[in-house]
Amino acid sequence: MKALKLSLVLLMIATCISCTKKQSLQEYYIDSKENDKFIMVDLPTSLIAPKSESLSEDQQRVIASVKKVNLLAYSMKDTSFYNSETDKVNGILNGDNYDELMKLGTSEQRMRIFIKGDEEAIDEVVVFAQDNNKGFLLARVLGDDMNVADMVRFAETMDTSSAALNTGGFEGIMDVFK
Repeated sequence: MKALKLSLVLLMIATCISCTKKQSLQEYYIDSKENDKFIMVDLPTSLIAPKSESLSEDQQRVIASVKKVNLLAYSMKDTSFYNSETDKVNGILNGDNYDELMKLGTSEQRMRIFIKGDEEAIDEVVVFAQDNNKGFLLARVLGDDMNVADMVRFAETMDTSSAALNTGGFEGIMDVFK
């Protein structure tokens, strides 16, 4: 009988612990996908930067380290919803093993860049851009063993003037901020 009671107590404790688990960024994306208030785009790198002879070997290596880019945007329609959602995202980013790499902007418009992993083996880069009048954009760059220098080169490679890259996948998502 004592074993049964102990088992029940342990089961109840395990249930309570699992219920208080904080939401991860991945879970936030999944939950938001069902919400019509958001615009969501998942882009494999093959759509952004197909293999091309016009890319340098270094650029091809950097792009190969990136698996996909997830974009989630909210266009300002409801200030209380905006505040609630930005608080959720900030809570996730501040408490889910993300390291803040850079912060810039003003109190009205700001952008923060986070990484998950160590500097030489980054698995995820997150960009959280907010505009108190227009909305927010949450971008996740997922990959294998990316590094900070590679991410800088990836951003340079994403230059829209490069004919080798297909940046059309991003058209429309930035309309959120118009």
